[in-house]
Amino acid sequence: LVACLLAVLSLDDRQSLHGRYLGSKNIERTIQQIDDLFQELGAHQRRAYRMSVDQFTELHEKLLPELLKEFPTTRKWGRTPNGVIHSKLRLSAALRFYAGGSPLDIMLTHGISRQSVYRSVWGTTDAINATPSLSFNQNNAEFPSHEEQVEIAEGFKLRSRAGFDKICLAVDGMLVWTVQPTAADCEELKVGERQFHCARKDKFGMNLMAGCDHMCRFRWADLRHPGLTTDYLAFATSDLGVQLEHDNNDIIRPGYTMVGDNAWVPRQWMATPISGHCITGTDDAYNFYHSQVRITIERAFGIFVHRWGILRRPLSISILEVPPLVMCLMKLHNFCIDSNSLSTPSTLHYDERCIRRMAISRGSTQATHNASAVQLDGRGIPTALIGGGHHFIDIPRNRRPLAPNHPTSTPMEEMRNHVALNGLRRPTVNNYAGKRKRS
Repeated sequence: LVACLLAVLSLDDRQSLHGRYLGSKNIERTIQQIDDLFQELGAHQRRAYRMSVDQFTELHEKLLPELLKEFPTTRKWGRTPNGVIHSKLRLSAALRFYAGGSPLDIMLTHGISRQSVYRSVWGTTDAINATPSLSFNQNNAEFPSHEEQVEIAEGFKLRSRAGFDKICLAVDGMLVWTVQPTAADCEELKVGERQFHCARKDKFGMNLMAGCDHMCRFRWADLRHPGLTTDYLAFATSDLGVQLEHDNNDIIRPGYTMVGDNAWVPRQWMATPISGHCITGTDDAYNFYHSQVRITIERAFGIFVHRWGILRRPLSISILEVPPLVMCLMKLHNFCIDSNSLSTPSTLHYDERCIRRMAISRGSTQATHNASAVQLDGRGIPTALIGGGHHFIDIPRNRRPLAPNHPTSTPMEEMRNHVALNGLRRPTVNNYAGKRKRS
């Protein structure tokens, strides 16, 4: 009878434990050295970590105080049979995970357990988010200061063929792809599972609102809404959107503006394209040069997803852990751009040539290829994207916000007047090149 009682008590204690079972044996592993990994990778080291050895060392020095807090070198109890995992190896495992590496492959190449891989990832994520030197703006501010806005506007001016010199940020939204959230997470968030499903892309995820500067560096971000939320609603309910809607003029420098697509409504602080299907002349030219600047945020999203391969597949993590992970990746994205000391090359001339060739080829073959995914008119404008699109599907038509009447001219009107005064026009299509190609 006593033996049975002891067996029952032992079973209850074993079921209440978390982690390894009692009596389990340690798997002997040989923890690799970071220098050996660099040597084995050779010329592929930059591709594996998305940064060079010097940049890796610089990042480790910035994170070292926080990494030591997350991964102390001494344990409070027990021992480390395989030895202490160095902070550089922790950072290496996290960067490989961010770049899209499999946790099973990472544990084999680094000589650590699968649990240590995930501890390295989330400990490094917390360390990056807690490091002030990796914040989006100076003094760990959520939005660029007036001095930083002047610097950003000068950068946009150099990249704008129209010479727009009052743009402080390019903003847009992106869907962060995730797996279907669990019922427990939805219950904790008080949000239904269907709210995370984006019908337009047929994916589960969260709506990331972000703004970037002329170097494709993220300077503002908000990630708190499910994927079904439209860009307008996500921005309007963000901290920045609420402050701007309440006429908080201390955020954006007077006379400066952000640029966005038709998901936004023209405001004193927002310049949008002029909607319409048959606009010509100055309005069409303004839309063209406005798009040249606004597309910077699209490029930033493209670089961001291409750099961190984990974002190219659905994130198989709790929906509660998505915001800190994405913010960490955005800060690393900025670090890679800053540490490279290379300015983002301008692709305006190349983009214009591609648009012209595409418009000519689509115009000559439209009669036989009506099933094309993108239809362009004679000027190279995607006809399916003209107008407001589907950004306001969650707002009734009679409640769609309208642009208020400002007593003074808005930066958007000044940008349009600048285009008109300088006689700027959308580049025309080279008809001779089209005839020569058809022949």
